[in-house]
Amino acid sequence: MWQAIRNHPRAILGAVLAHLVFVAILVVSFRFSESPIGTFGEPPDIIEAVAVDEKVIQAELDKLKAAEQRKKDEARKANEARLKEQRRKEELKKQRAAEAKKRKQQEAAEKKRLAALEAKRKQEAEHKRKEQERKAKEKQDALQAEIARQEAALEKQLEADRQARQAEARRQASLSEINKYRRLIKEEVTRHWNIPATAHDDLLCEVKVRLIPSGDVVDVHIIKSSGDAAFDRSVEKAVYRAAPLSVPPVESGLFDEFREVVFQFEPRNRV
Repeated sequence: MWQAIRNHPRAILGAVLAHLVFVAILVVSFRFSESPIGTFGEPPDIIEAVAVDEKVIQAELDKLKAAEQRKKDEARKANEARLKEQRRKEELKKQRAAEAKKRKQQEAAEKKRLAALEAKRKQEAEHKRKEQERKAKEKQDALQAEIARQEAALEKQLEADRQARQAEARRQASLSEINKYRRLIKEEVTRHWNIPATAHDDLLCEVKVRLIPSGDVVDVHIIKSSGDAAFDRSVEKAVYRAAPLSVPPVESGLFDEFREVVFQFEPRNRV
């Protein structure tokens, strides 16, 4: 019943008022018919009955107003609670949306950070790879350069050795040729040497002979005397008598060794 009053307060109020008025009319009519008529203008019981009925009506009206006010208060409170709940839900929704947005931003930032780290790692790995390749190439180039240098040095050394061997071979050949002509000259002089009868085997005479490309003798100089003038003169005469002496041709490049030739003559070494 109170639920119906809460839901339809105005309709209930109207119905109650109608019933109260109807009851009041019945009560007044009943009392008016049973009570003796008093002095004109003084119906005390009727007035009292009407006053009581108005109080009852007012009390009912107050009850209805209070019920309606309670309903309004309850509706207001329910509305406030609903609005509060709605605001709470909206706030919660906003909070969740903000948290979701924040999570997305954090996830995006984390992805960006990880992508940056990965890019940096790849860049560092690429730089390290290139640096290793550069160092390996430098090492390989250095090794190749060292091999080339050693090969060049070896080739140079081999060439130098070859040239030295050739030079030594030429020198040996020249020495052999020079010694051959020196032996020839000494043999030629010795064949024309008349040793004095007074000479003995311990004598030694050293002469320096100046020659020209034709083999002719320009000068004979005693650079170490034997101590026996006759022995020394016999050596000089032998050199002149043997001229022209056998000398290598100028184009051989050996004649310069025979422009001045030193010989030693000893009786015991005579050919």
